[in-house]
Amino acid sequence: MMGIVFATEAEALPFLDLGGFEELASTPIRMLASARLPHRVVISGMGKVAAALATQWLIAECRPLRLVHAGICGALGDPATIRPGTVFRVTSASEGFPGPGVPSDSRECAHDLWRGLPSAALVTVERPVFDDGLRAELRRFGELVDMEGAVVARVAGLYGLPCSILKGVTDFAGSGERPMLQSRLPAVSAAIAQCLWEEMVPHASG
Repeated sequence: MMGIVFATEAEALPFLDLGGFEELASTPIRMLASARLPHRVVISGMGKVAAALATQWLIAECRPLRLVHAGICGALGDPATIRPGTVFRVTSASEGFPGPGVPSDSRECAHDLWRGLPSAALVTVERPVFDDGLRAELRRFGELVDMEGAVVARVAGLYGLPCSILKGVTDFAGSGERPMLQSRLPAVSAAIAQCLWEEMVPHASG
């Protein structure tokens, strides 16, 4: 069984619809299950703290064999070479600028799923990035930016579990890009759902 972590319902919805997932009652973290797949989905809420709590609870409650984190991201790389809507397999994830309480190392992600997708390094930050200056500074840590991925991978590592991260690009994390995120969210989430579904079904017994 795999545990799948989404930050928001909007990101999760296309996959939940594909799998016929339904919410379980009386759980402190939103968890959903499907009669068609053995895997469990949690919706953590946005940000590092929410992601860490939900991931740890999912591991303690369900004892998954591995974790998958999926959702949208901003692209820090060259807009000329990254198309909006592209879904990436994350190879490593870090938390950006080292400081008090912020680890300086990156966490390697499992590479055995979604081998046909393009790969990239991910940097996870505290707040949404819609700032050209900050975007330029973050580029030394990775090609993609989000608010949860590195923390999910780090918690998985504490329990010795492999973690795969799947990220779809909605915007380029620059000034004025927020409307792009909102307008592209449904289509990018649908693309992520399709990638998840194609990989999850063959692993339905694991």
